[in-house]
Amino acid sequence: MSIELKYSILIPAFEAEKYLSILLAQIYHMKPPPQEIFVVNDGSTDHTGIIAEKMGAIVIQHDKNKGKGAALKTGFQSFLKKSESTYLLCMDADLQHPVEEIPKFLAHAEENNRQFIIGNRLNQTHNMPLHRKISNRTTSYILSKLSGQHIQDSQCGYRLLHRNLLDDLDLKEDGFQLESEMILKASHKNITIDFVNIKTIYNDASSQIRNIGDTLKFIFLVFRALMNKIPWFTKKN
Repeated sequence: MSIELKYSILIPAFEAEKYLSILLAQIYHMKPPPQEIFVVNDGSTDHTGIIAEKMGAIVIQHDKNKGKGAALKTGFQSFLKKSESTYLLCMDADLQHPVEEIPKFLAHAEENNRQFIIGNRLNQTHNMPLHRKISNRTTSYILSKLSGQHIQDSQCGYRLLHRNLLDDLDLKEDGFQLESEMILKASHKNITIDFVNIKTIYNDASSQIRNIGDTLKFIFLVFRALMNKIPWFTKKN
């Protein structure tokens, strides 16, 4: 089946000079290629921004590090303003999201007319560190209960998003918990969240997730939902 969807790519990047040029080169060889590549340089002190600009990406600069959620929100805004693509594919900058899986996301969106597709790494977890495996399964279970959907891999940032969904979501979080917020708010709007199985890759890139701090922020997010302090907790009928 030919894939004709127009898509762009968003890469939130912090201190990513070691891997970014490799990732961008791989993306540029993709078929079909993206319409644009947006890179949000989230306050890096290395050459992340320079590399992205030299390789032809649309670069949005944060003067200081604001967090992955803030970088994603900045990228979403730029995509909606500057791109005519139907879909935006979010990828991490550390080569842990295999570029060769891109056609799988696009084919699934085209065949099933979906607005929100997440990569699922939990079908093969032998390479995943134990603490990440436990954290992911726990948060996926909690979000499944809150969203009313089976969330297979809540923490994967490899996501394909329809522009109409991005335009409709009022996102507030600035850290990694934004990815959980997206699941809850999309579910509240009766958006079906699909998953495609992807490879699990871990290299020597250090994770930007701060285990204690980001876990607490996730707990606070869930607590606000359970206390019904946020209007998007109860899923619409």
